[in-house]
Amino acid sequence: MKAKYQFIIILIIISSCGLIIGNKQKIAVDATFFIGSKQYIWEDPDRLDEYYGGTRKVNVQVWHPANKTTSSSLRTPYLLFGEKLYNQLEGWSEKDYKSVQEAKTASLIGIPIKDNLMKAPLLIFSPSLGGNLSYYTYYAEYFAKQGYIVMGINHLYESEAIVADDRVYPANHSFQDSLKLLKIPEDISAEQYRESMGARQKILAQDIQFSLNQLLANKSIGSAIDTSRIGIFGHSVGGAGAVYCSILDKRIKVVINLDGTPPSVALNNGIDIPYLFIEDLTDYKNHEGYGIQYKRRSDFCELNRADSWRVLIKGFNHNSFLDVNYYLAENSSNAQSEKANLDKVISYMDDFLNHYLLGNNELTLVPIESENLEIIRFDKQ
Repeated sequence: MKAKYQFIIILIIISSCGLIIGNKQKIAVDATFFIGSKQYIWEDPDRLDEYYGGTRKVNVQVWHPANKTTSSSLRTPYLLFGEKLYNQLEGWSEKDYKSVQEAKTASLIGIPIKDNLMKAPLLIFSPSLGGNLSYYTYYAEYFAKQGYIVMGINHLYESEAIVADDRVYPANHSFQDSLKLLKIPEDISAEQYRESMGARQKILAQDIQFSLNQLLANKSIGSAIDTSRIGIFGHSVGGAGAVYCSILDKRIKVVINLDGTPPSVALNNGIDIPYLFIEDLTDYKNHEGYGIQYKRRSDFCELNRADSWRVLIKGFNHNSFLDVNYYLAENSSNAQSEKANLDKVISYMDDFLNHYLLGNNELTLVPIESENLEIIRFDKQ
């Protein structure tokens, strides 16, 4: 998050509210669980980064249902390992840092997982390029309140920064930048470009797979996870990594992609599990570039061997999926607008997960085509 943002903190309010899905209304479930969170630094000694060198490292935050408590435990800071990142991230001032650390989250850090928790579904997520898992806290806390265990992953070099070995590793996008210097089709074909990006997206997928193994081996949390109900979502390049992970790891049962182009291996072969794509509604009928993207993404959904959905929302942009725009809104009007965007996205995710991951029969998602919203179903049943 750059210093150009004028930070004014808006307290988070998580309550039941009416959410619109297609042309129907769904009422969000009242919060059932209190939320705890835990933070981890993990290193994979068996996997080297072929481009940057060194072993792969990740920072992980886990949100989980917890017992009701009157403990004076500290509320979870919004920015993961923020105290270590201060003065290390480009564009942050002391005022910026203080503001973001005062953002009110709904979880308490370090409190135990709920006693005798029935096997809980697991939802994993991966952030955008240069992003941070902290900017999706609103999603994580919502689903933890519904009884999910939620795990977010910051990736070495792809994410804004990670902390490991008593040092800060800032983002390094030289791999992506080197590809951007190539001209299509003079220097590289579009397909070769996507394949090269896919090689890096595979590394993110392997980070996710490694983190899943680490979490399942964790004594305090792993035994509470229902390994037959594991879902994954990601934003932008994190969405591509999530799709790639669903190909590598058959424990993943559903995948949700927030405005990220699937990796080349998926575009060419499809995937085997239910898929939800949420994106901005562009003028694809009149803009050639958007038209090509629209068809490529629809072709992917057609190729998939399980039910796939596309939800296209007019007025969204690539950053509409970040919660930082809500927590740090400049005024209450902007805060409510950003919250409405987040609630809209969550309503589609929640409905999809309830049906395809949790096995509930009701599915409120319905195909629709209007000026402001398109919902398309690719039915494979």
